[in-house]
Amino acid sequence: MMNARNSSAGENPAKRMLLVSYLFPPIGGGGVPRPLKMAKYLAESGWEVHVLTAPDVYHATRDNSLLKELPANVIVHRAKEFNLIKSMRPVQAETPKKNASSSGGAQASGVKRLIKQQVVPVLKKVKNTLTIPDDMIGWLPDAVKVGEEVIRKYNIPVMFSTSGPYTCHLVARKLKRKTGIKWIADFRDPWTQNMHRSGVAWREAWEERMERSVMAESDAVTTVTHGFAANFTKKFAREIKRIEVIHNGFDPEDYRHIEEPPQDGKFTLAYPGIFYKERNPRLLLQAVAELIEEGKIDRQQLKLQFAGVFDYPGYTDNMDAVHRLRLEDVVEVMGNLPHKQALSMMKGADVLMLIGDTAPGSGVYIPGKLYEYMAIGHPILALSVEGESTNIIRKFELGEVVNPLDKQEIKRAFLKQYEEWKRDKTGDKERGNDIMQRAEDGDLAIYNRRIQAQMLGELMDELIR
Repeated sequence: MMNARNSSAGENPAKRMLLVSYLFPPIGGGGVPRPLKMAKYLAESGWEVHVLTAPDVYHATRDNSLLKELPANVIVHRAKEFNLIKSMRPVQAETPKKNASSSGGAQASGVKRLIKQQVVPVLKKVKNTLTIPDDMIGWLPDAVKVGEEVIRKYNIPVMFSTSGPYTCHLVARKLKRKTGIKWIADFRDPWTQNMHRSGVAWREAWEERMERSVMAESDAVTTVTHGFAANFTKKFAREIKRIEVIHNGFDPEDYRHIEEPPQDGKFTLAYPGIFYKERNPRLLLQAVAELIEEGKIDRQQLKLQFAGVFDYPGYTDNMDAVHRLRLEDVVEVMGNLPHKQALSMMKGADVLMLIGDTAPGSGVYIPGKLYEYMAIGHPILALSVEGESTNIIRKFELGEVVNPLDKQEIKRAFLKQYEEWKRDKTGDKERGNDIMQRAEDGDLAIYNRRIQAQMLGELMDELIR
């Protein structure tokens, strides 16, 4: 990666592009690999990639190691952000002292509870009325200013904006209007057709107008599943000029030299990701507790690992379930991990858990971690509603699929994989090697991040000819 001042503005302008993504290293997490790998592999194929992104500030999923992936011809431009929600949150003036008295601790805890009860409802109301389409709207003014400067200085002919947050597309729309640049709007998730919506009628109508204008003013739309593409086309047939599916996927290079953790002889299941209301592990935990109680599984041989966000901030439902079911010795909550450590955790597991959303319409979603699981090569236990992800698992014989709301089905599949592990603890390295080869030149190549960047490059070439 280099600074903008190191790039010559006069060389081969046709092979320059602007990538608009609020989520970009050193921010880590699920939304980052797509823009990161697009930037990496477009640059390696000869494009000079300019990235317009958020300021380098603290983030809960910060992962500095990701910046090392960027080649020299990726130039990152950071625009300032004003975040109204963050500015209103109460902050702790100093770190609590470890030797504080119990009464002092209880008093502090009571004050924190009181603040939360008073402030959180206000923040939620503000969020639904002022931060539209999302919390990052405060990034738009400076992002437009910086983006226009970059486009004009480097004579950039084409732009790729990727959401979420959807603010990225509003930034790109403004830049399109100001400069006439060719624009591809990329949707990793639906916008107004998303299963997680505010439910505020006037806001929904306003956002639909925003989305419709993005579809109409962009020169092409890309998205990550055929289900998303079909829904976009059905709703915005008049507005969309061209729509292409470029799946999410995995980078084989990330999986060639993963450090595998020491084996402890336990049947280990791993899940890296975020839980919330419609996606949680509680029925799975209940199924496991019952299998232990029934004597079908030896708890001494079992370990469930969860990395990422086990309980969404402000909630304790999942950890409460662990305590209620007395699974403290079975469940390991690891918190947020750098990407390489998360891959190591997955590599050391025997089964990879895919716990999907249960909300209506969730079948058209494909969790990004499914592709990582595919690359690791271990069997998958998928608690997912029928749809695109379950079709992939069955098509490529990646593991077991069960109804996420059917406890008996979960118990059956879990027990099956446990008994298979007991019979054969030698692992599946050959399967992993086969998947890597298929991702290079076989049926899995469409999920290869390098191939996907090539597809985007070809689309940009077509637009600027």
